[in-house]
Amino acid sequence: MARLLETVARHRRTLRHFPRLRDRAFYIYGRILRRVSGPLPYRHSNVQVCLRGQRDPFHVRLSSTDWLVLEEIFQKDEYTLVRDAIRGARWIVDLGANAGYSLRYWQTLFPEARIVAMEPEPNNCLICSRNIASAGLESQVTLLQAAVGPRRRQTRLVDVGEGEWGYRTEEGETQKGQPVEVLPLSEVLENHAKGQKIDLLKCDIEGAEKELFEDCRSWIGRVAAIVVELHPPYSLPELLAALKRADADFEISAQINRKLCPVVLLRQPQTLS
Repeated sequence: MARLLETVARHRRTLRHFPRLRDRAFYIYGRILRRVSGPLPYRHSNVQVCLRGQRDPFHVRLSSTDWLVLEEIFQKDEYTLVRDAIRGARWIVDLGANAGYSLRYWQTLFPEARIVAMEPEPNNCLICSRNIASAGLESQVTLLQAAVGPRRRQTRLVDVGEGEWGYRTEEGETQKGQPVEVLPLSEVLENHAKGQKIDLLKCDIEGAEKELFEDCRSWIGRVAAIVVELHPPYSLPELLAALKRADADFEISAQINRKLCPVVLLRQPQTLS
């Protein structure tokens, strides 16, 4: 009973962030669709909702994990550690942009920033582009439908059964999933942020961060700060060791450990206030 009451209280807190009755109804129905199978009406619909304090509406897939991502970023302050530590970012690279809510959050913190975003899953990329357009960010955001890694290649994108935020790349002879292009981050930076210092690198790529940072020497020197979600079994000591091998001097600025995958902000010492 206590758990049920806490769940109800959490949903009530979330509902307060939606100013309109229709948005609250969408949220409630979307959560029902996540729990109830079968051919219910509008299961695969996309809707627009507004959040308190946000000027432009958000596109949300009604029966998807989009609600959870929106809640994490704008209501649970997933990236509050960035908000509290970094000022005046001009260039941001967002790896694993998903539905585009993190891009909209960066807009609220750094209205003038240029953003290079990568998202490999086609449907996520489509809704991400709509959220970019909804806020009029087309001229500030470059969105690439691709995965990221240390070298260019083709791989496959596999749904691990966790919803729209749960896709991972898999190598080998597997026939599961859909083909996806992997682009090296060094090439992405050369093509879309040539000569620029990257004030913030956000990385939420469902476990592929291990491969990315194990071979980062060619580009890591351009990055001032990293906010990364670490997916077990990859750990913070392993990440710090990989950065050290690349002669990159980062220190832990802040971290959030309230969920299975910790979120860590790393900064170069000269950027620390």
